[in-house]
Amino acid sequence: MLNTDAEAYEGSGTGNLGGVHAEERHHHGRTHSAGITVGPRAAVWLRHTR
Repeated sequence: MLNTDAEAYEGSGTGNLGGVHAEERHHHGRTHSAGITVGPRAAVWLRHTR
């Protein structure tokens, strides 16, 4: 995950502390979900890994 609003990019530093992991929490008909925090000026790219 890349957060362009990180302090390293002169942003606010709001984010997910370097990663997000899915949990066994049902949401929208799926068995797993992950919550993310998006900064006020952020562009966020997600990458699926197994």
